[in-house]
Amino acid sequence: MRPALLSLVRRPEGPQVDVSAMDRRVESHWLTPRRLLALVSALLVVAAAAFGYVRFGITRTFAVASERVVISTVQRGAFHDYIPVTGNVEPRETVYLDATNGGQVAEVLVEEGAMVEAGQPLVRLNNTNLQLQVINSEAVLSENLNRLASTKLLFEQTRLAHAKELIDIDFQIEQARQRLARLKSLANTGAIRRADIEDAELDLKRLMQLKGALEHAAAVDNSLQLEQIRQLDKTVDGLNRNFELARQNLDNLVIKASLAGQLTSLEAHLGESKAPGQRLGQIDQVDGFKVVAFVDEHYLSRVTAGQHATADVGGERRQMQVAKVYPEVRERQFKIDLAFTGETPPSVRRGQTLQLRLEIGAAREGPVVANGPFYDDTGGQWAFVLVGTGSHAERRPMKLGRRNPEKVEVLEGLEPGDRVITSGYERLKDFERIELK
Repeated sequence: MRPALLSLVRRPEGPQVDVSAMDRRVESHWLTPRRLLALVSALLVVAAAAFGYVRFGITRTFAVASERVVISTVQRGAFHDYIPVTGNVEPRETVYLDATNGGQVAEVLVEEGAMVEAGQPLVRLNNTNLQLQVINSEAVLSENLNRLASTKLLFEQTRLAHAKELIDIDFQIEQARQRLARLKSLANTGAIRRADIEDAELDLKRLMQLKGALEHAAAVDNSLQLEQIRQLDKTVDGLNRNFELARQNLDNLVIKASLAGQLTSLEAHLGESKAPGQRLGQIDQVDGFKVVAFVDEHYLSRVTAGQHATADVGGERRQMQVAKVYPEVRERQFKIDLAFTGETPPSVRRGQTLQLRLEIGAAREGPVVANGPFYDDTGGQWAFVLVGTGSHAERRPMKLGRRNPEKVEVLEGLEPGDRVITSGYERLKDFERIELK
């Protein structure tokens, strides 16, 4: 009964299965092929999710329509370092007409726009004060010339008087010597007193001393006269210069052309008063032209005389050269003059506007990419480069160099054939991957 009871106690719930003594229990396995397939599928899903998270979750991605971006291909070619400037055609030389001393317009001899020759009178002014000044200068000069002539005449008379006195004293000395000689020859005869000989000797000595005094007086007078004449000559020379200046000012009342050319402007009407230094007009030399351009002050240290430039004139590209650089900066620009290296194109006219390409550096052969707003947004340090088939672009560090309005010089990070997004990065700065739709 006991084994039966035990069997009753251990009998599991559920239907009873008859087993024989030949039967044995078979252990079942948990990892079945169906479960293995399900596990591999789950792992693949987890891996794909992890890859998507790493690729698209950690990497910041932005989707944009491909037609809203500009894509440029890196090419190998020559980079020309130039800047675009606008120039105006002006005459090679311009002379301005100014009223030097001012006055009233008395006569206009040439009409505006006429061709004039060098030295040709154009306008005559009238200045009463200047004319009176010339008359006064002439009167003062004449007075001093007369005084100089009178002084020289007086000095000449004094010199002649001294010469006459010296001649007379020489004559008296010669007479005294002869008298003394005769007295000495008769001294031994006793007919002549010793006192007469001594008196003759004293008289000769007095005449000799008188001659010395006269010679000294003549020398002093001559020295003083020469100094006074030099002072008078100096005064007269100064008066002559003043008079010549006054005469020149009077001559300047007639405005003349200083070179041959075209009188392009003339502001002078009969009876009109002109102040000293006021501009009356200008003459342009019409046998040659130059181009005047203004350049941003940022390039002041990079622009020098002799640099080359090109301009499109009448559908042809013309070579030019910087002739002069003006260092003065006004309104953040400085001025330069350019001249045509060959013959001046016949189609060039005064006042014409030309678009110039001013070269400020040497050309360099290497990779280049089209210029665009991306350079300003990234500072030339990185850009989005298309990968593979071009369905997306990734952020790539690089180094860009000089740029002109058309191209940018590539120094590092890009190779010919790479495709770069060159449009603006204002909305793309915070992303590392761009999906192109």
